[in-house]
Amino acid sequence: MNEQEMIRRYIYEVTKRIPQNLREDIKLELQALIEDMCAQERLTVEEALQKLGAPEEFARRYRGDGNYLIGPKYYDNYLWVAKIALAGVGISAVLSAILQGIFHGSDIVHFFTSFFTELFSTAINGSYCVIGIITIIFAILERQNVKLNLKPEKNWSVKELTNPAKKHWSPLQLPPIPDKRALISRSDSIVSIIFISLFSVLLIFTPQLFGAFRYENGKIINIACIFNLSQWQTLLPILLLWLFIGMIDEIIKLVKGYYCNIVMYSCLICNTLEIVIAAILLKLLPLWNKDFANQLKLSLEIHGFSKGDILYYWESGFMSNLILAGICLIAIAEMGITVYKTRKYKDLLS
Repeated sequence: MNEQEMIRRYIYEVTKRIPQNLREDIKLELQALIEDMCAQERLTVEEALQKLGAPEEFARRYRGDGNYLIGPKYYDNYLWVAKIALAGVGISAVLSAILQGIFHGSDIVHFFTSFFTELFSTAINGSYCVIGIITIIFAILERQNVKLNLKPEKNWSVKELTNPAKKHWSPLQLPPIPDKRALISRSDSIVSIIFISLFSVLLIFTPQLFGAFRYENGKIINIACIFNLSQWQTLLPILLLWLFIGMIDEIIKLVKGYYCNIVMYSCLICNTLEIVIAAILLKLLPLWNKDFANQLKLSLEIHGFSKGDILYYWESGFMSNLILAGICLIAIAEMGITVYKTRKYKDLLS
């Protein structure tokens, strides 16, 4: 790695942690600062960058951030993912509150009473759960024991951002700048994290919403739930573990931002675990409400379902086999695509 490449990598690692509207100015200012340090202090590029310190620390000092539960290396991504997940919690809380208000509100007063009670309960408890999960995930990602450098807060100028005390970091540690073709779509990961958060909150607080309903006498009545709620205390932790593993994979993709070995190994491990857990849930545990089809027949007052109706096969295990096959196909396809793109693009890092 030559000196110009070392400077490019350092500036990239710093500016990606700075707000978008400031990046160009910081890029030019930092370039000039490094050149001045090399010329005036007669330093090599490596020595100048060593003096500036690790990129994440440099960016943190520039922004004037304080101390964090999550270290500066992951804090930006942690905060971003937390906001995304909380958006999912908010959506699920509103959805759950509306449905609960409809089910339990005999008039407008009861509707709003049920709505706001459910909204605050689901939003607060769901936020605790999701933020706790995300914090645990990022704590695992920081298992290298990143240490925070405690400093008084102040408004820094670029020339005050040198940090000669930083000796443990070396510019040789700068990762390569990813090629555009190797980048992972962040919007896909964001949508997945929101969906996982939403689904988790609904499973925890309102699993009965996953079922069939009937409108009768001005009210919506719950006919039957597709899940076996009598065994829910056993099933729910396993379902949440399955979702938790999926969230780990999406967070790693979001943190790295491009196809690399870490993303590939995460995808292979997480998808394999998801297949195993899905097989346990669908084949070994009583996930489904076996009486779901019969409860529908009794409520709708029909004699039975035709062979062309999927509910005809409800008690035969066909549904479990079909869903498990779909999960396996999707997981295998995702693993194959990730391995292919990692192998294809890993040499495109400039």
